[in-house]
Amino acid sequence: MMRYAWLTCQDDGSKPFAVYVSFNKYYRLEPLLVSRASPPDEFHAWALGLIVLATYGSLSYKPEHAALVSDLELKAGLPRAGLESLVSALERNQPLSSEQAALSREISVRRVQQLLDLACTLTQRKRTVLLLDDAALTLTPTYLIEFLDIVRALKSSTIAPKASVYPGTTEYSARFHAGQDSTAVFVWLSVEADEYQSDMDQIARCRFADFEQIPQDVVDLLRFAAFGIPRAYLTMLQDYKEHRAKTSQQTLNQVVEAHLNARLAEFRSIAKKVPKLGELISVGEAVLNGMVRAIKTSNTDSSVVQLLVGVPKEDLTAIVKRMFQLLIEAGLIFDAKEVKHGTPERIYQRYIPHGAALLQSRALTSGDLGGTLKSTAEALRRKRAKHPVRRKLEKYVDDPRLIQQLDFALPACPSCAAPRVSDEQRFCVNCGAQLVAVSTFDNCLSVPIEEVPGLTQWQIQTIRSELPRLRTIRDYLAMQDPAAELRTVYGIGLRRSTRIADVLHGFVDDFLS
Repeated sequence: MMRYAWLTCQDDGSKPFAVYVSFNKYYRLEPLLVSRASPPDEFHAWALGLIVLATYGSLSYKPEHAALVSDLELKAGLPRAGLESLVSALERNQPLSSEQAALSREISVRRVQQLLDLACTLTQRKRTVLLLDDAALTLTPTYLIEFLDIVRALKSSTIAPKASVYPGTTEYSARFHAGQDSTAVFVWLSVEADEYQSDMDQIARCRFADFEQIPQDVVDLLRFAAFGIPRAYLTMLQDYKEHRAKTSQQTLNQVVEAHLNARLAEFRSIAKKVPKLGELISVGEAVLNGMVRAIKTSNTDSSVVQLLVGVPKEDLTAIVKRMFQLLIEAGLIFDAKEVKHGTPERIYQRYIPHGAALLQSRALTSGDLGGTLKSTAEALRRKRAKHPVRRKLEKYVDDPRLIQQLDFALPACPSCAAPRVSDEQRFCVNCGAQLVAVSTFDNCLSVPIEEVPGLTQWQIQTIRSELPRLRTIRDYLAMQDPAAELRTVYGIGLRRSTRIADVLHGFVDDFLS
């Protein structure tokens, strides 16, 4: 959506001067926290350097403005080549040269503001909008505090920063007030929105010339399974067209199941990225499954269909809210806002479980025998039930203690494996050993190859038997030419080795983004 907004501004002179920049490589700066004397200063230089480089990129997007970049470099005193070298050195954890160190000291919030205002003037725009993508910086709280300070400092009467953050894993600092320093905008479109069908199908028609030839029932169900994510909708349509089974029913089931498994794998990966959220992830998945079962049980009336579940607002403690925010962040449930039924005790927070989970469980039709493609599509078109399924949160799980004892999972002592008492604990209460923070970067490198989602069983078994040295992501990244190593195995050629490399690199980038 940010990229679309950036392109819209580029093509319309009446809109603001837009600068799009992604911070998805922020975690490559994590080693600086222990290897450099002033990591916040170098992070400031990296973040501001990316913004300046993105400004040059926005200015040179139009051929008629490309010549203005060199003038802007001279006036701002921030050379493009020097900034690219500085950013690259910081992302590679290399020592800075004297020129790079001098440039990192020269770049400041004030100079970046002046550069943005000057670029805005050169393009004859009235104001600037900064589109800061991947700005949650979830896995490095220290950097997140500094980044939010940069966002707050850059804001002016002519510069409006827009940052994308997550509802579950982003933790704001005490110096940044989400309600005062910023305004939250929820950008996820509900499957129940009036414009949902037309918007999603309009996107699909632009991608697929033969979109109208796909059976309408299939289109309706895949649109529902996409659960408000256009990219997911396009991917499932492509998979349906390319991987045809014996029947449309079998093809649809395979596509929906693969999509749901990918979403669940992504949700579970949060526990590896942020170990303290492990218990919230496991209980959250149990709650999701319980909600799907509750909807399946309620859909026995053939005249209406139920999609909503309600949880009493009094059950939503701080830790429970965090669990639901993680489910929302992973796209597994949609927050349909609260509804009141008279007394304060009857205020319910409503949620819609993921459409793919409802389809896979045949939760829209009564009885397992009613889960055919046609009957499910017809159920989806029925009138919605007036009230959600209303239950205490404990009723959605098999063991109520899962909710009652819900808490953060703290990493154990590395010496004696004794559990931690609190997140702030620095020494083990059992053996006295000093406790260190678990490095997410090290966790990523330690992931076994066989646990990387996206690899086939044949690929995993072949790598295990033919490449005994390739056991973890650390082993893969340590290879000078991993693709060439893969091609030494019988059955793995150029295309297959490229596909495996793309899966492994994508896993690392997603893990650390």
